[in-house]
Amino acid sequence: MTPPPAFSWPPRHAPGYPLGCVDAGDVLARFAREPHQEATVVVVTSALRASVEDSGDHMAGLSRVRQSLAAIGHRLEAAWSSSYYGKDLVLVRAGKHAVPARLSMEPPAGGSDSGVRHGWAFDFVSLSGSGDERREGLLRACYAISMAARLRRDRPGLRPCRAADVLLRVPGLLSPERGASLLAGVLVRPLGGADEGSGARPGEDPRFPGVPSADAWDVFVQRPPQRGLYAVSDVHDIEWGTLDRESGERVTEGSAYELLPLSTAWLDGSLPVADVLDRAYRLRVRRESLLSRHLRALSDAVAAGGRLFATLGDGLSGVVSDAALMRSAMVAANAESAGRMHSGAGVAPMDEWGLTAARRRAHFSLHVTKTLKGTGHQERFFHGFGTPLGSRAADSVVGFLSALRRAGPGTPGFHHLAHALRWRDWWHLHLPPTARVHLDRLFASVQEPIPGTSAGA
Repeated sequence: MTPPPAFSWPPRHAPGYPLGCVDAGDVLARFAREPHQEATVVVVTSALRASVEDSGDHMAGLSRVRQSLAAIGHRLEAAWSSSYYGKDLVLVRAGKHAVPARLSMEPPAGGSDSGVRHGWAFDFVSLSGSGDERREGLLRACYAISMAARLRRDRPGLRPCRAADVLLRVPGLLSPERGASLLAGVLVRPLGGADEGSGARPGEDPRFPGVPSADAWDVFVQRPPQRGLYAVSDVHDIEWGTLDRESGERVTEGSAYELLPLSTAWLDGSLPVADVLDRAYRLRVRRESLLSRHLRALSDAVAAGGRLFATLGDGLSGVVSDAALMRSAMVAANAESAGRMHSGAGVAPMDEWGLTAARRRAHFSLHVTKTLKGTGHQERFFHGFGTPLGSRAADSVVGFLSALRRAGPGTPGFHHLAHALRWRDWWHLHLPPTARVHLDRLFASVQEPIPGTSAGA
């Protein structure tokens, strides 16, 4: 059987987006085959974490973001080709053009009523060489423009909107750590897998060939199984990696950690921005390929008794037959990417309360794994809802959340404290009495409201 191409035409639907939203990889690949010498590219990005915290639910927050981007894209003039991936909207048009008027408003007209915070940037891209070289030029441009859009999203007072001008401001604006996060936080391309290799088949995610897409999940949940376990996974600390809490040694390195020397050279002026972007892009390509292999390993490992879908940016969700299968799948996937990235997973039984309740409980169990990352407890990579924690694991939970409380807002991972506050009743269910007392004291010490704690569990 001939392997499917990495790109296809007509363009595929962008997984997880509303109807009418097409995949950016397919659109840009087609554009690159046309005889254009120059293009205007615009990227609109979103504040996903803020939307997730406001929604109290990762999938609900992601849906809000994508609906808002779709509203913006659908209301733009037809001269712009709109396409989507991750949490970004990409617009492309042959020649040099002014940015669409709707985008020049703050916030962009079309998505502002959703409550989602957006940022955008643009640039002119020269196209030359073979079709592959032209496509690669567009994908690299999206990486740089998306970074500029994120910077403008987080700093509304930043007036330049052309990406080249925005990125020149970075040395005076960011610390090396925040610069590394900026370099690491952008998808380097709208798909996974090598361009010369096999692409995704129908029903698979274009970024992750071999992994069922969010669209397949949407069809699946129309008639969800009545038995089994809802499962959700997520890569722990994909940017900064994980440290062993006892030794302080690095368990996984993380993409931002890998890019920190490059960010430092950028911000101290020892490396031009063009070289920074080139090197960072190549490192990010390798990271995206690693993520694709990691998720594929996890998906393949449950195939005998379940199905996981690429419903989240760096995680999967679906239904599995039993906890042992999911646990062994996590062991296999984490071994495949040991030292570079690892995931945690939570599961919850499908019962009379239905799929929605099982999903929220599984997300709590995923949260349990995140509070135990860097420890030796087995719950650091897998937890089943309803399974109580032992006293040592409970002490580690309290220690982790207390450290976040002392460090305060702005600390990496501080949002885990917001989750813990939201889910305090479920923590009571899973902790021994002494740990409950310590956790209640911790919660009582939180004087300032933490965003996202108003949503119910």
